[in-house]
This record gives sequence, C-alpha cells and structure tokens, in this order.
Amino acid sequence: MKKFAIYAVIIGIVSAVMIYLLNYFGGGININDLYFFFLKSWWGLIGIGLMLVSWVTDALNTYILVRLSKSKISFFRSLKATIISNFFGMITPSSTGGQPMQVVYLNKVGVSPGISTSILVFKFIAWQGAIEMIAIFELRRAIVLLNGVPSALSLAIIGFIISSSIIVLMILFNFNRKVYNMFFNVIRKFIALFKFSKRIRPKAEWLLQRFDNEIGKYSDSAKNFTQKPYILVLVFVLSIVSSGAGLLLVLPTIASLGLFNNGIQEFLDVLAIQSLATLIIYYSPTPGSTGTAEGEFYLFFSAIVPGRYLATITIEWGILRYFIPLIIGFIVVLFESLRGIKVTPEKEKDVIIKEKSS
Repeated sequence: MKKFAIYAVIIGIVSAVMIYLLNYFGGGININDLYFFFLKSWWGLIGIGLMLVSWVTDALNTYILVRLSKSKISFFRSLKATIISNFFGMITPSSTGGQPMQVVYLNKVGVSPGISTSILVFKFIAWQGAIEMIAIFELRRAIVLLNGVPSALSLAIIGFIISSSIIVLMILFNFNRKVYNMFFNVIRKFIALFKFSKRIRPKAEWLLQRFDNEIGKYSDSAKNFTQKPYILVLVFVLSIVSSGAGLLLVLPTIASLGLFNNGIQEFLDVLAIQSLATLIIYYSPTPGSTGTAEGEFYLFFSAIVPGRYLATITIEWGILRYFIPLIIGFIVVLFESLRGIKVTPEKEKDVIIKEKSS
C-alpha cells in the first residue's frame, strides 16, 4: 500500500501540473463542456464503449492463446488480466509494469510463467504491429496534417523508429530459438552464480530447475503459435480492433464539440494523427505516461483542432485514456487482493487473518 500511495502522489502532482498548464497556457479548460461530455451526452458513453471494446478484444486474444497453449482459463479471468495489466502499466514509468503483473496474475490462475510470457510477447508484437500498420496506411495524410507542426512530426518519426526497432527485436526473440536461448542463458548464468553460497545453493538449484522448465514451456508455446497461421491472422485482426478502438478514444471528444461534419475524411484524419502520436506517447517516462502523454497529444492535435478547444479535448481524452481505466483497475486489483485472504475467528475475542491456501 505504501508504494500505491507514492504512485498516487506522483500521479496527483503530474496531473495537477498538467491541468494548470492546459488551463493557463493551453487555451483554458471549459468545465461546462466537460460536464456535458461525461454527464449529459452520449459521447462520453461512446468513449467508454470504445475503451471496453479495446479491453474485450485484448482479453479475447489472451483467452485464445492460453487455450491454444493447452492451459485453462475463463474469458472473465482473461478480461481481469487485461484490466490488471492496464492498471499496473498506468502506475509505472513508461507503462513497464503492466505485462510483468499480467504474468503474475496468469500464474496465479494456473498459466505457467513460460507460457504466459510467450503469449504476452506475441500479443505485444501483434498489438504494436497493428498500430504501425495503421500509421503506415495513414502516413501520407499525417505528414500533410503535421507539416505545420514540425516538432510533432519529428516526434512521430522518432516514435516510428523506436517502435519498428522494438517489433523487430520482439519477433527475433519470440520466433528465433538462437536469440531467446542466448537471452535466457545470460539469466541462467546469473542465477547459477548463487550456487557458490552453501546457504543459498539449494534454492538456486531449485530456481534453475524451475527456470529450465519454464524456458521449455516458452519454447513449445512459441513454436505452437508459428504452426497455426490462422491463429496468427485472427490474433492480428483482433489486435487491429483493440488498438483501433484505443486510438479512436479521441473521436467522441472532438465530435461532442461539433467540430466534425461527420465526414469520413475527418475520421481518417484523427486516426492518422493519433496512430503516429501513440508511437511516441507510450515511451514517455512518467507513470502510465500521464502528463507527458497529454502534452504530446495537445501538440499533435493542434494540427486539426482550434486552440480554444484543445485543452478541454485533451482533458477529456486523458480521463478516458487514463483516469477511468485507473479507477476500474484499482477496484479489480483491490478485489483480487481481498480474495487472497480470509478472516478466521480462532478465539472469542481474536480474529486472525490468514492467507488462503492455494
């Protein structure tokens, strides 16, 4: 709980600074428009609906890949894994904590770390690849729109290079046995160093045995995926839907202010800018990229949104992208934590809290 408190303080400070900057230097935040968007119109519900579509399709990918790996999981648990991953991504720098905690949760419900790691690497390749494909498809239009914002165009190019490099590395890692064997051998040698201590040696030997077992499961799982091309296609299609829904969270915020004439070109313009912006936003160093993501969003969308609306749209997008998922994720994580303990009365006046046996 202490760590959560620290994260909450950091997020609170960053958010307060962001709101101050947007309100006083970004054209001002219109409270009435915020109230209308979330409480008096359908646009806020459409935004939440897009968020849920993104979660459900991501969870469906997890469910399919876990079952393909001959492990058991319910769709509801797959959905909780997605929500938990999002939550821990939002409270850790550059969203780095989401996938490790998803591995922890999947292990808790019976999916081994080797299999779940293979699944998450594969999902990351599909998800990142889907955003890149959308960005490439819309690249020409995005360059035209961002031509008047040179700093945004430069950031987009940097994000595209970083994202492409990571995808190549992940593909090599997940599908090239030599690459991931080399990586795992480095970790294995590090664990083996502890065998020099007589006191730690039994634990180190057990850990090495467990590590080798999980590497075998990782290898079998990765190989299994490559032998099912129709599954690869299905996962990629679902990743396009998931990432696309996430990219379109900004669409209802702009439409609610009457800035669209319901044209297909305006829809594609939003997709073009947001796909490129996303490639750099999620590498921002703050917890869940909060604060910096909103600043980059403001910069990118200054290309198509009038200045007097930009701050309000940025806040609405930030609430949809970050704060609503953060609250939902906290509730799910808290509920899962409470499920791990039980209250057992040992005496008339004593109550002892014990962990549930697994």
